[in-house]
Amino acid sequence: MHRRELLQMVRAALGGTATQSAAELALDAVVRAIQDGLAEDGEVRLAKFGTFRLRTCQPRRLKNPRTGEEMLLSKRQELRFTPSRYKG
Repeated sequence: MHRRELLQMVRAALGGTATQSAAELALDAVVRAIQDGLAEDGEVRLAKFGTFRLRTCQPRRLKNPRTGEEMLLSKRQELRFTPSRYKG
């Protein structure tokens, strides 16, 4: 699903009478809230939806398959999503 499709669904969920800009504001507010929650706590739980978590990956060594040269992949964070078990 792309952003445009998601915006159409948000607009429909708001009753279909909402403007495109209102749907964009609503979607941007939710995404910004998730980003802020991840920055503060490293985790955002949405009931009946799932959990967003920041995971820290340790540095590791990689080998280039063509040249055989070893490289170091630095420490990084990645976002993980675990869906809820709710089937409602």
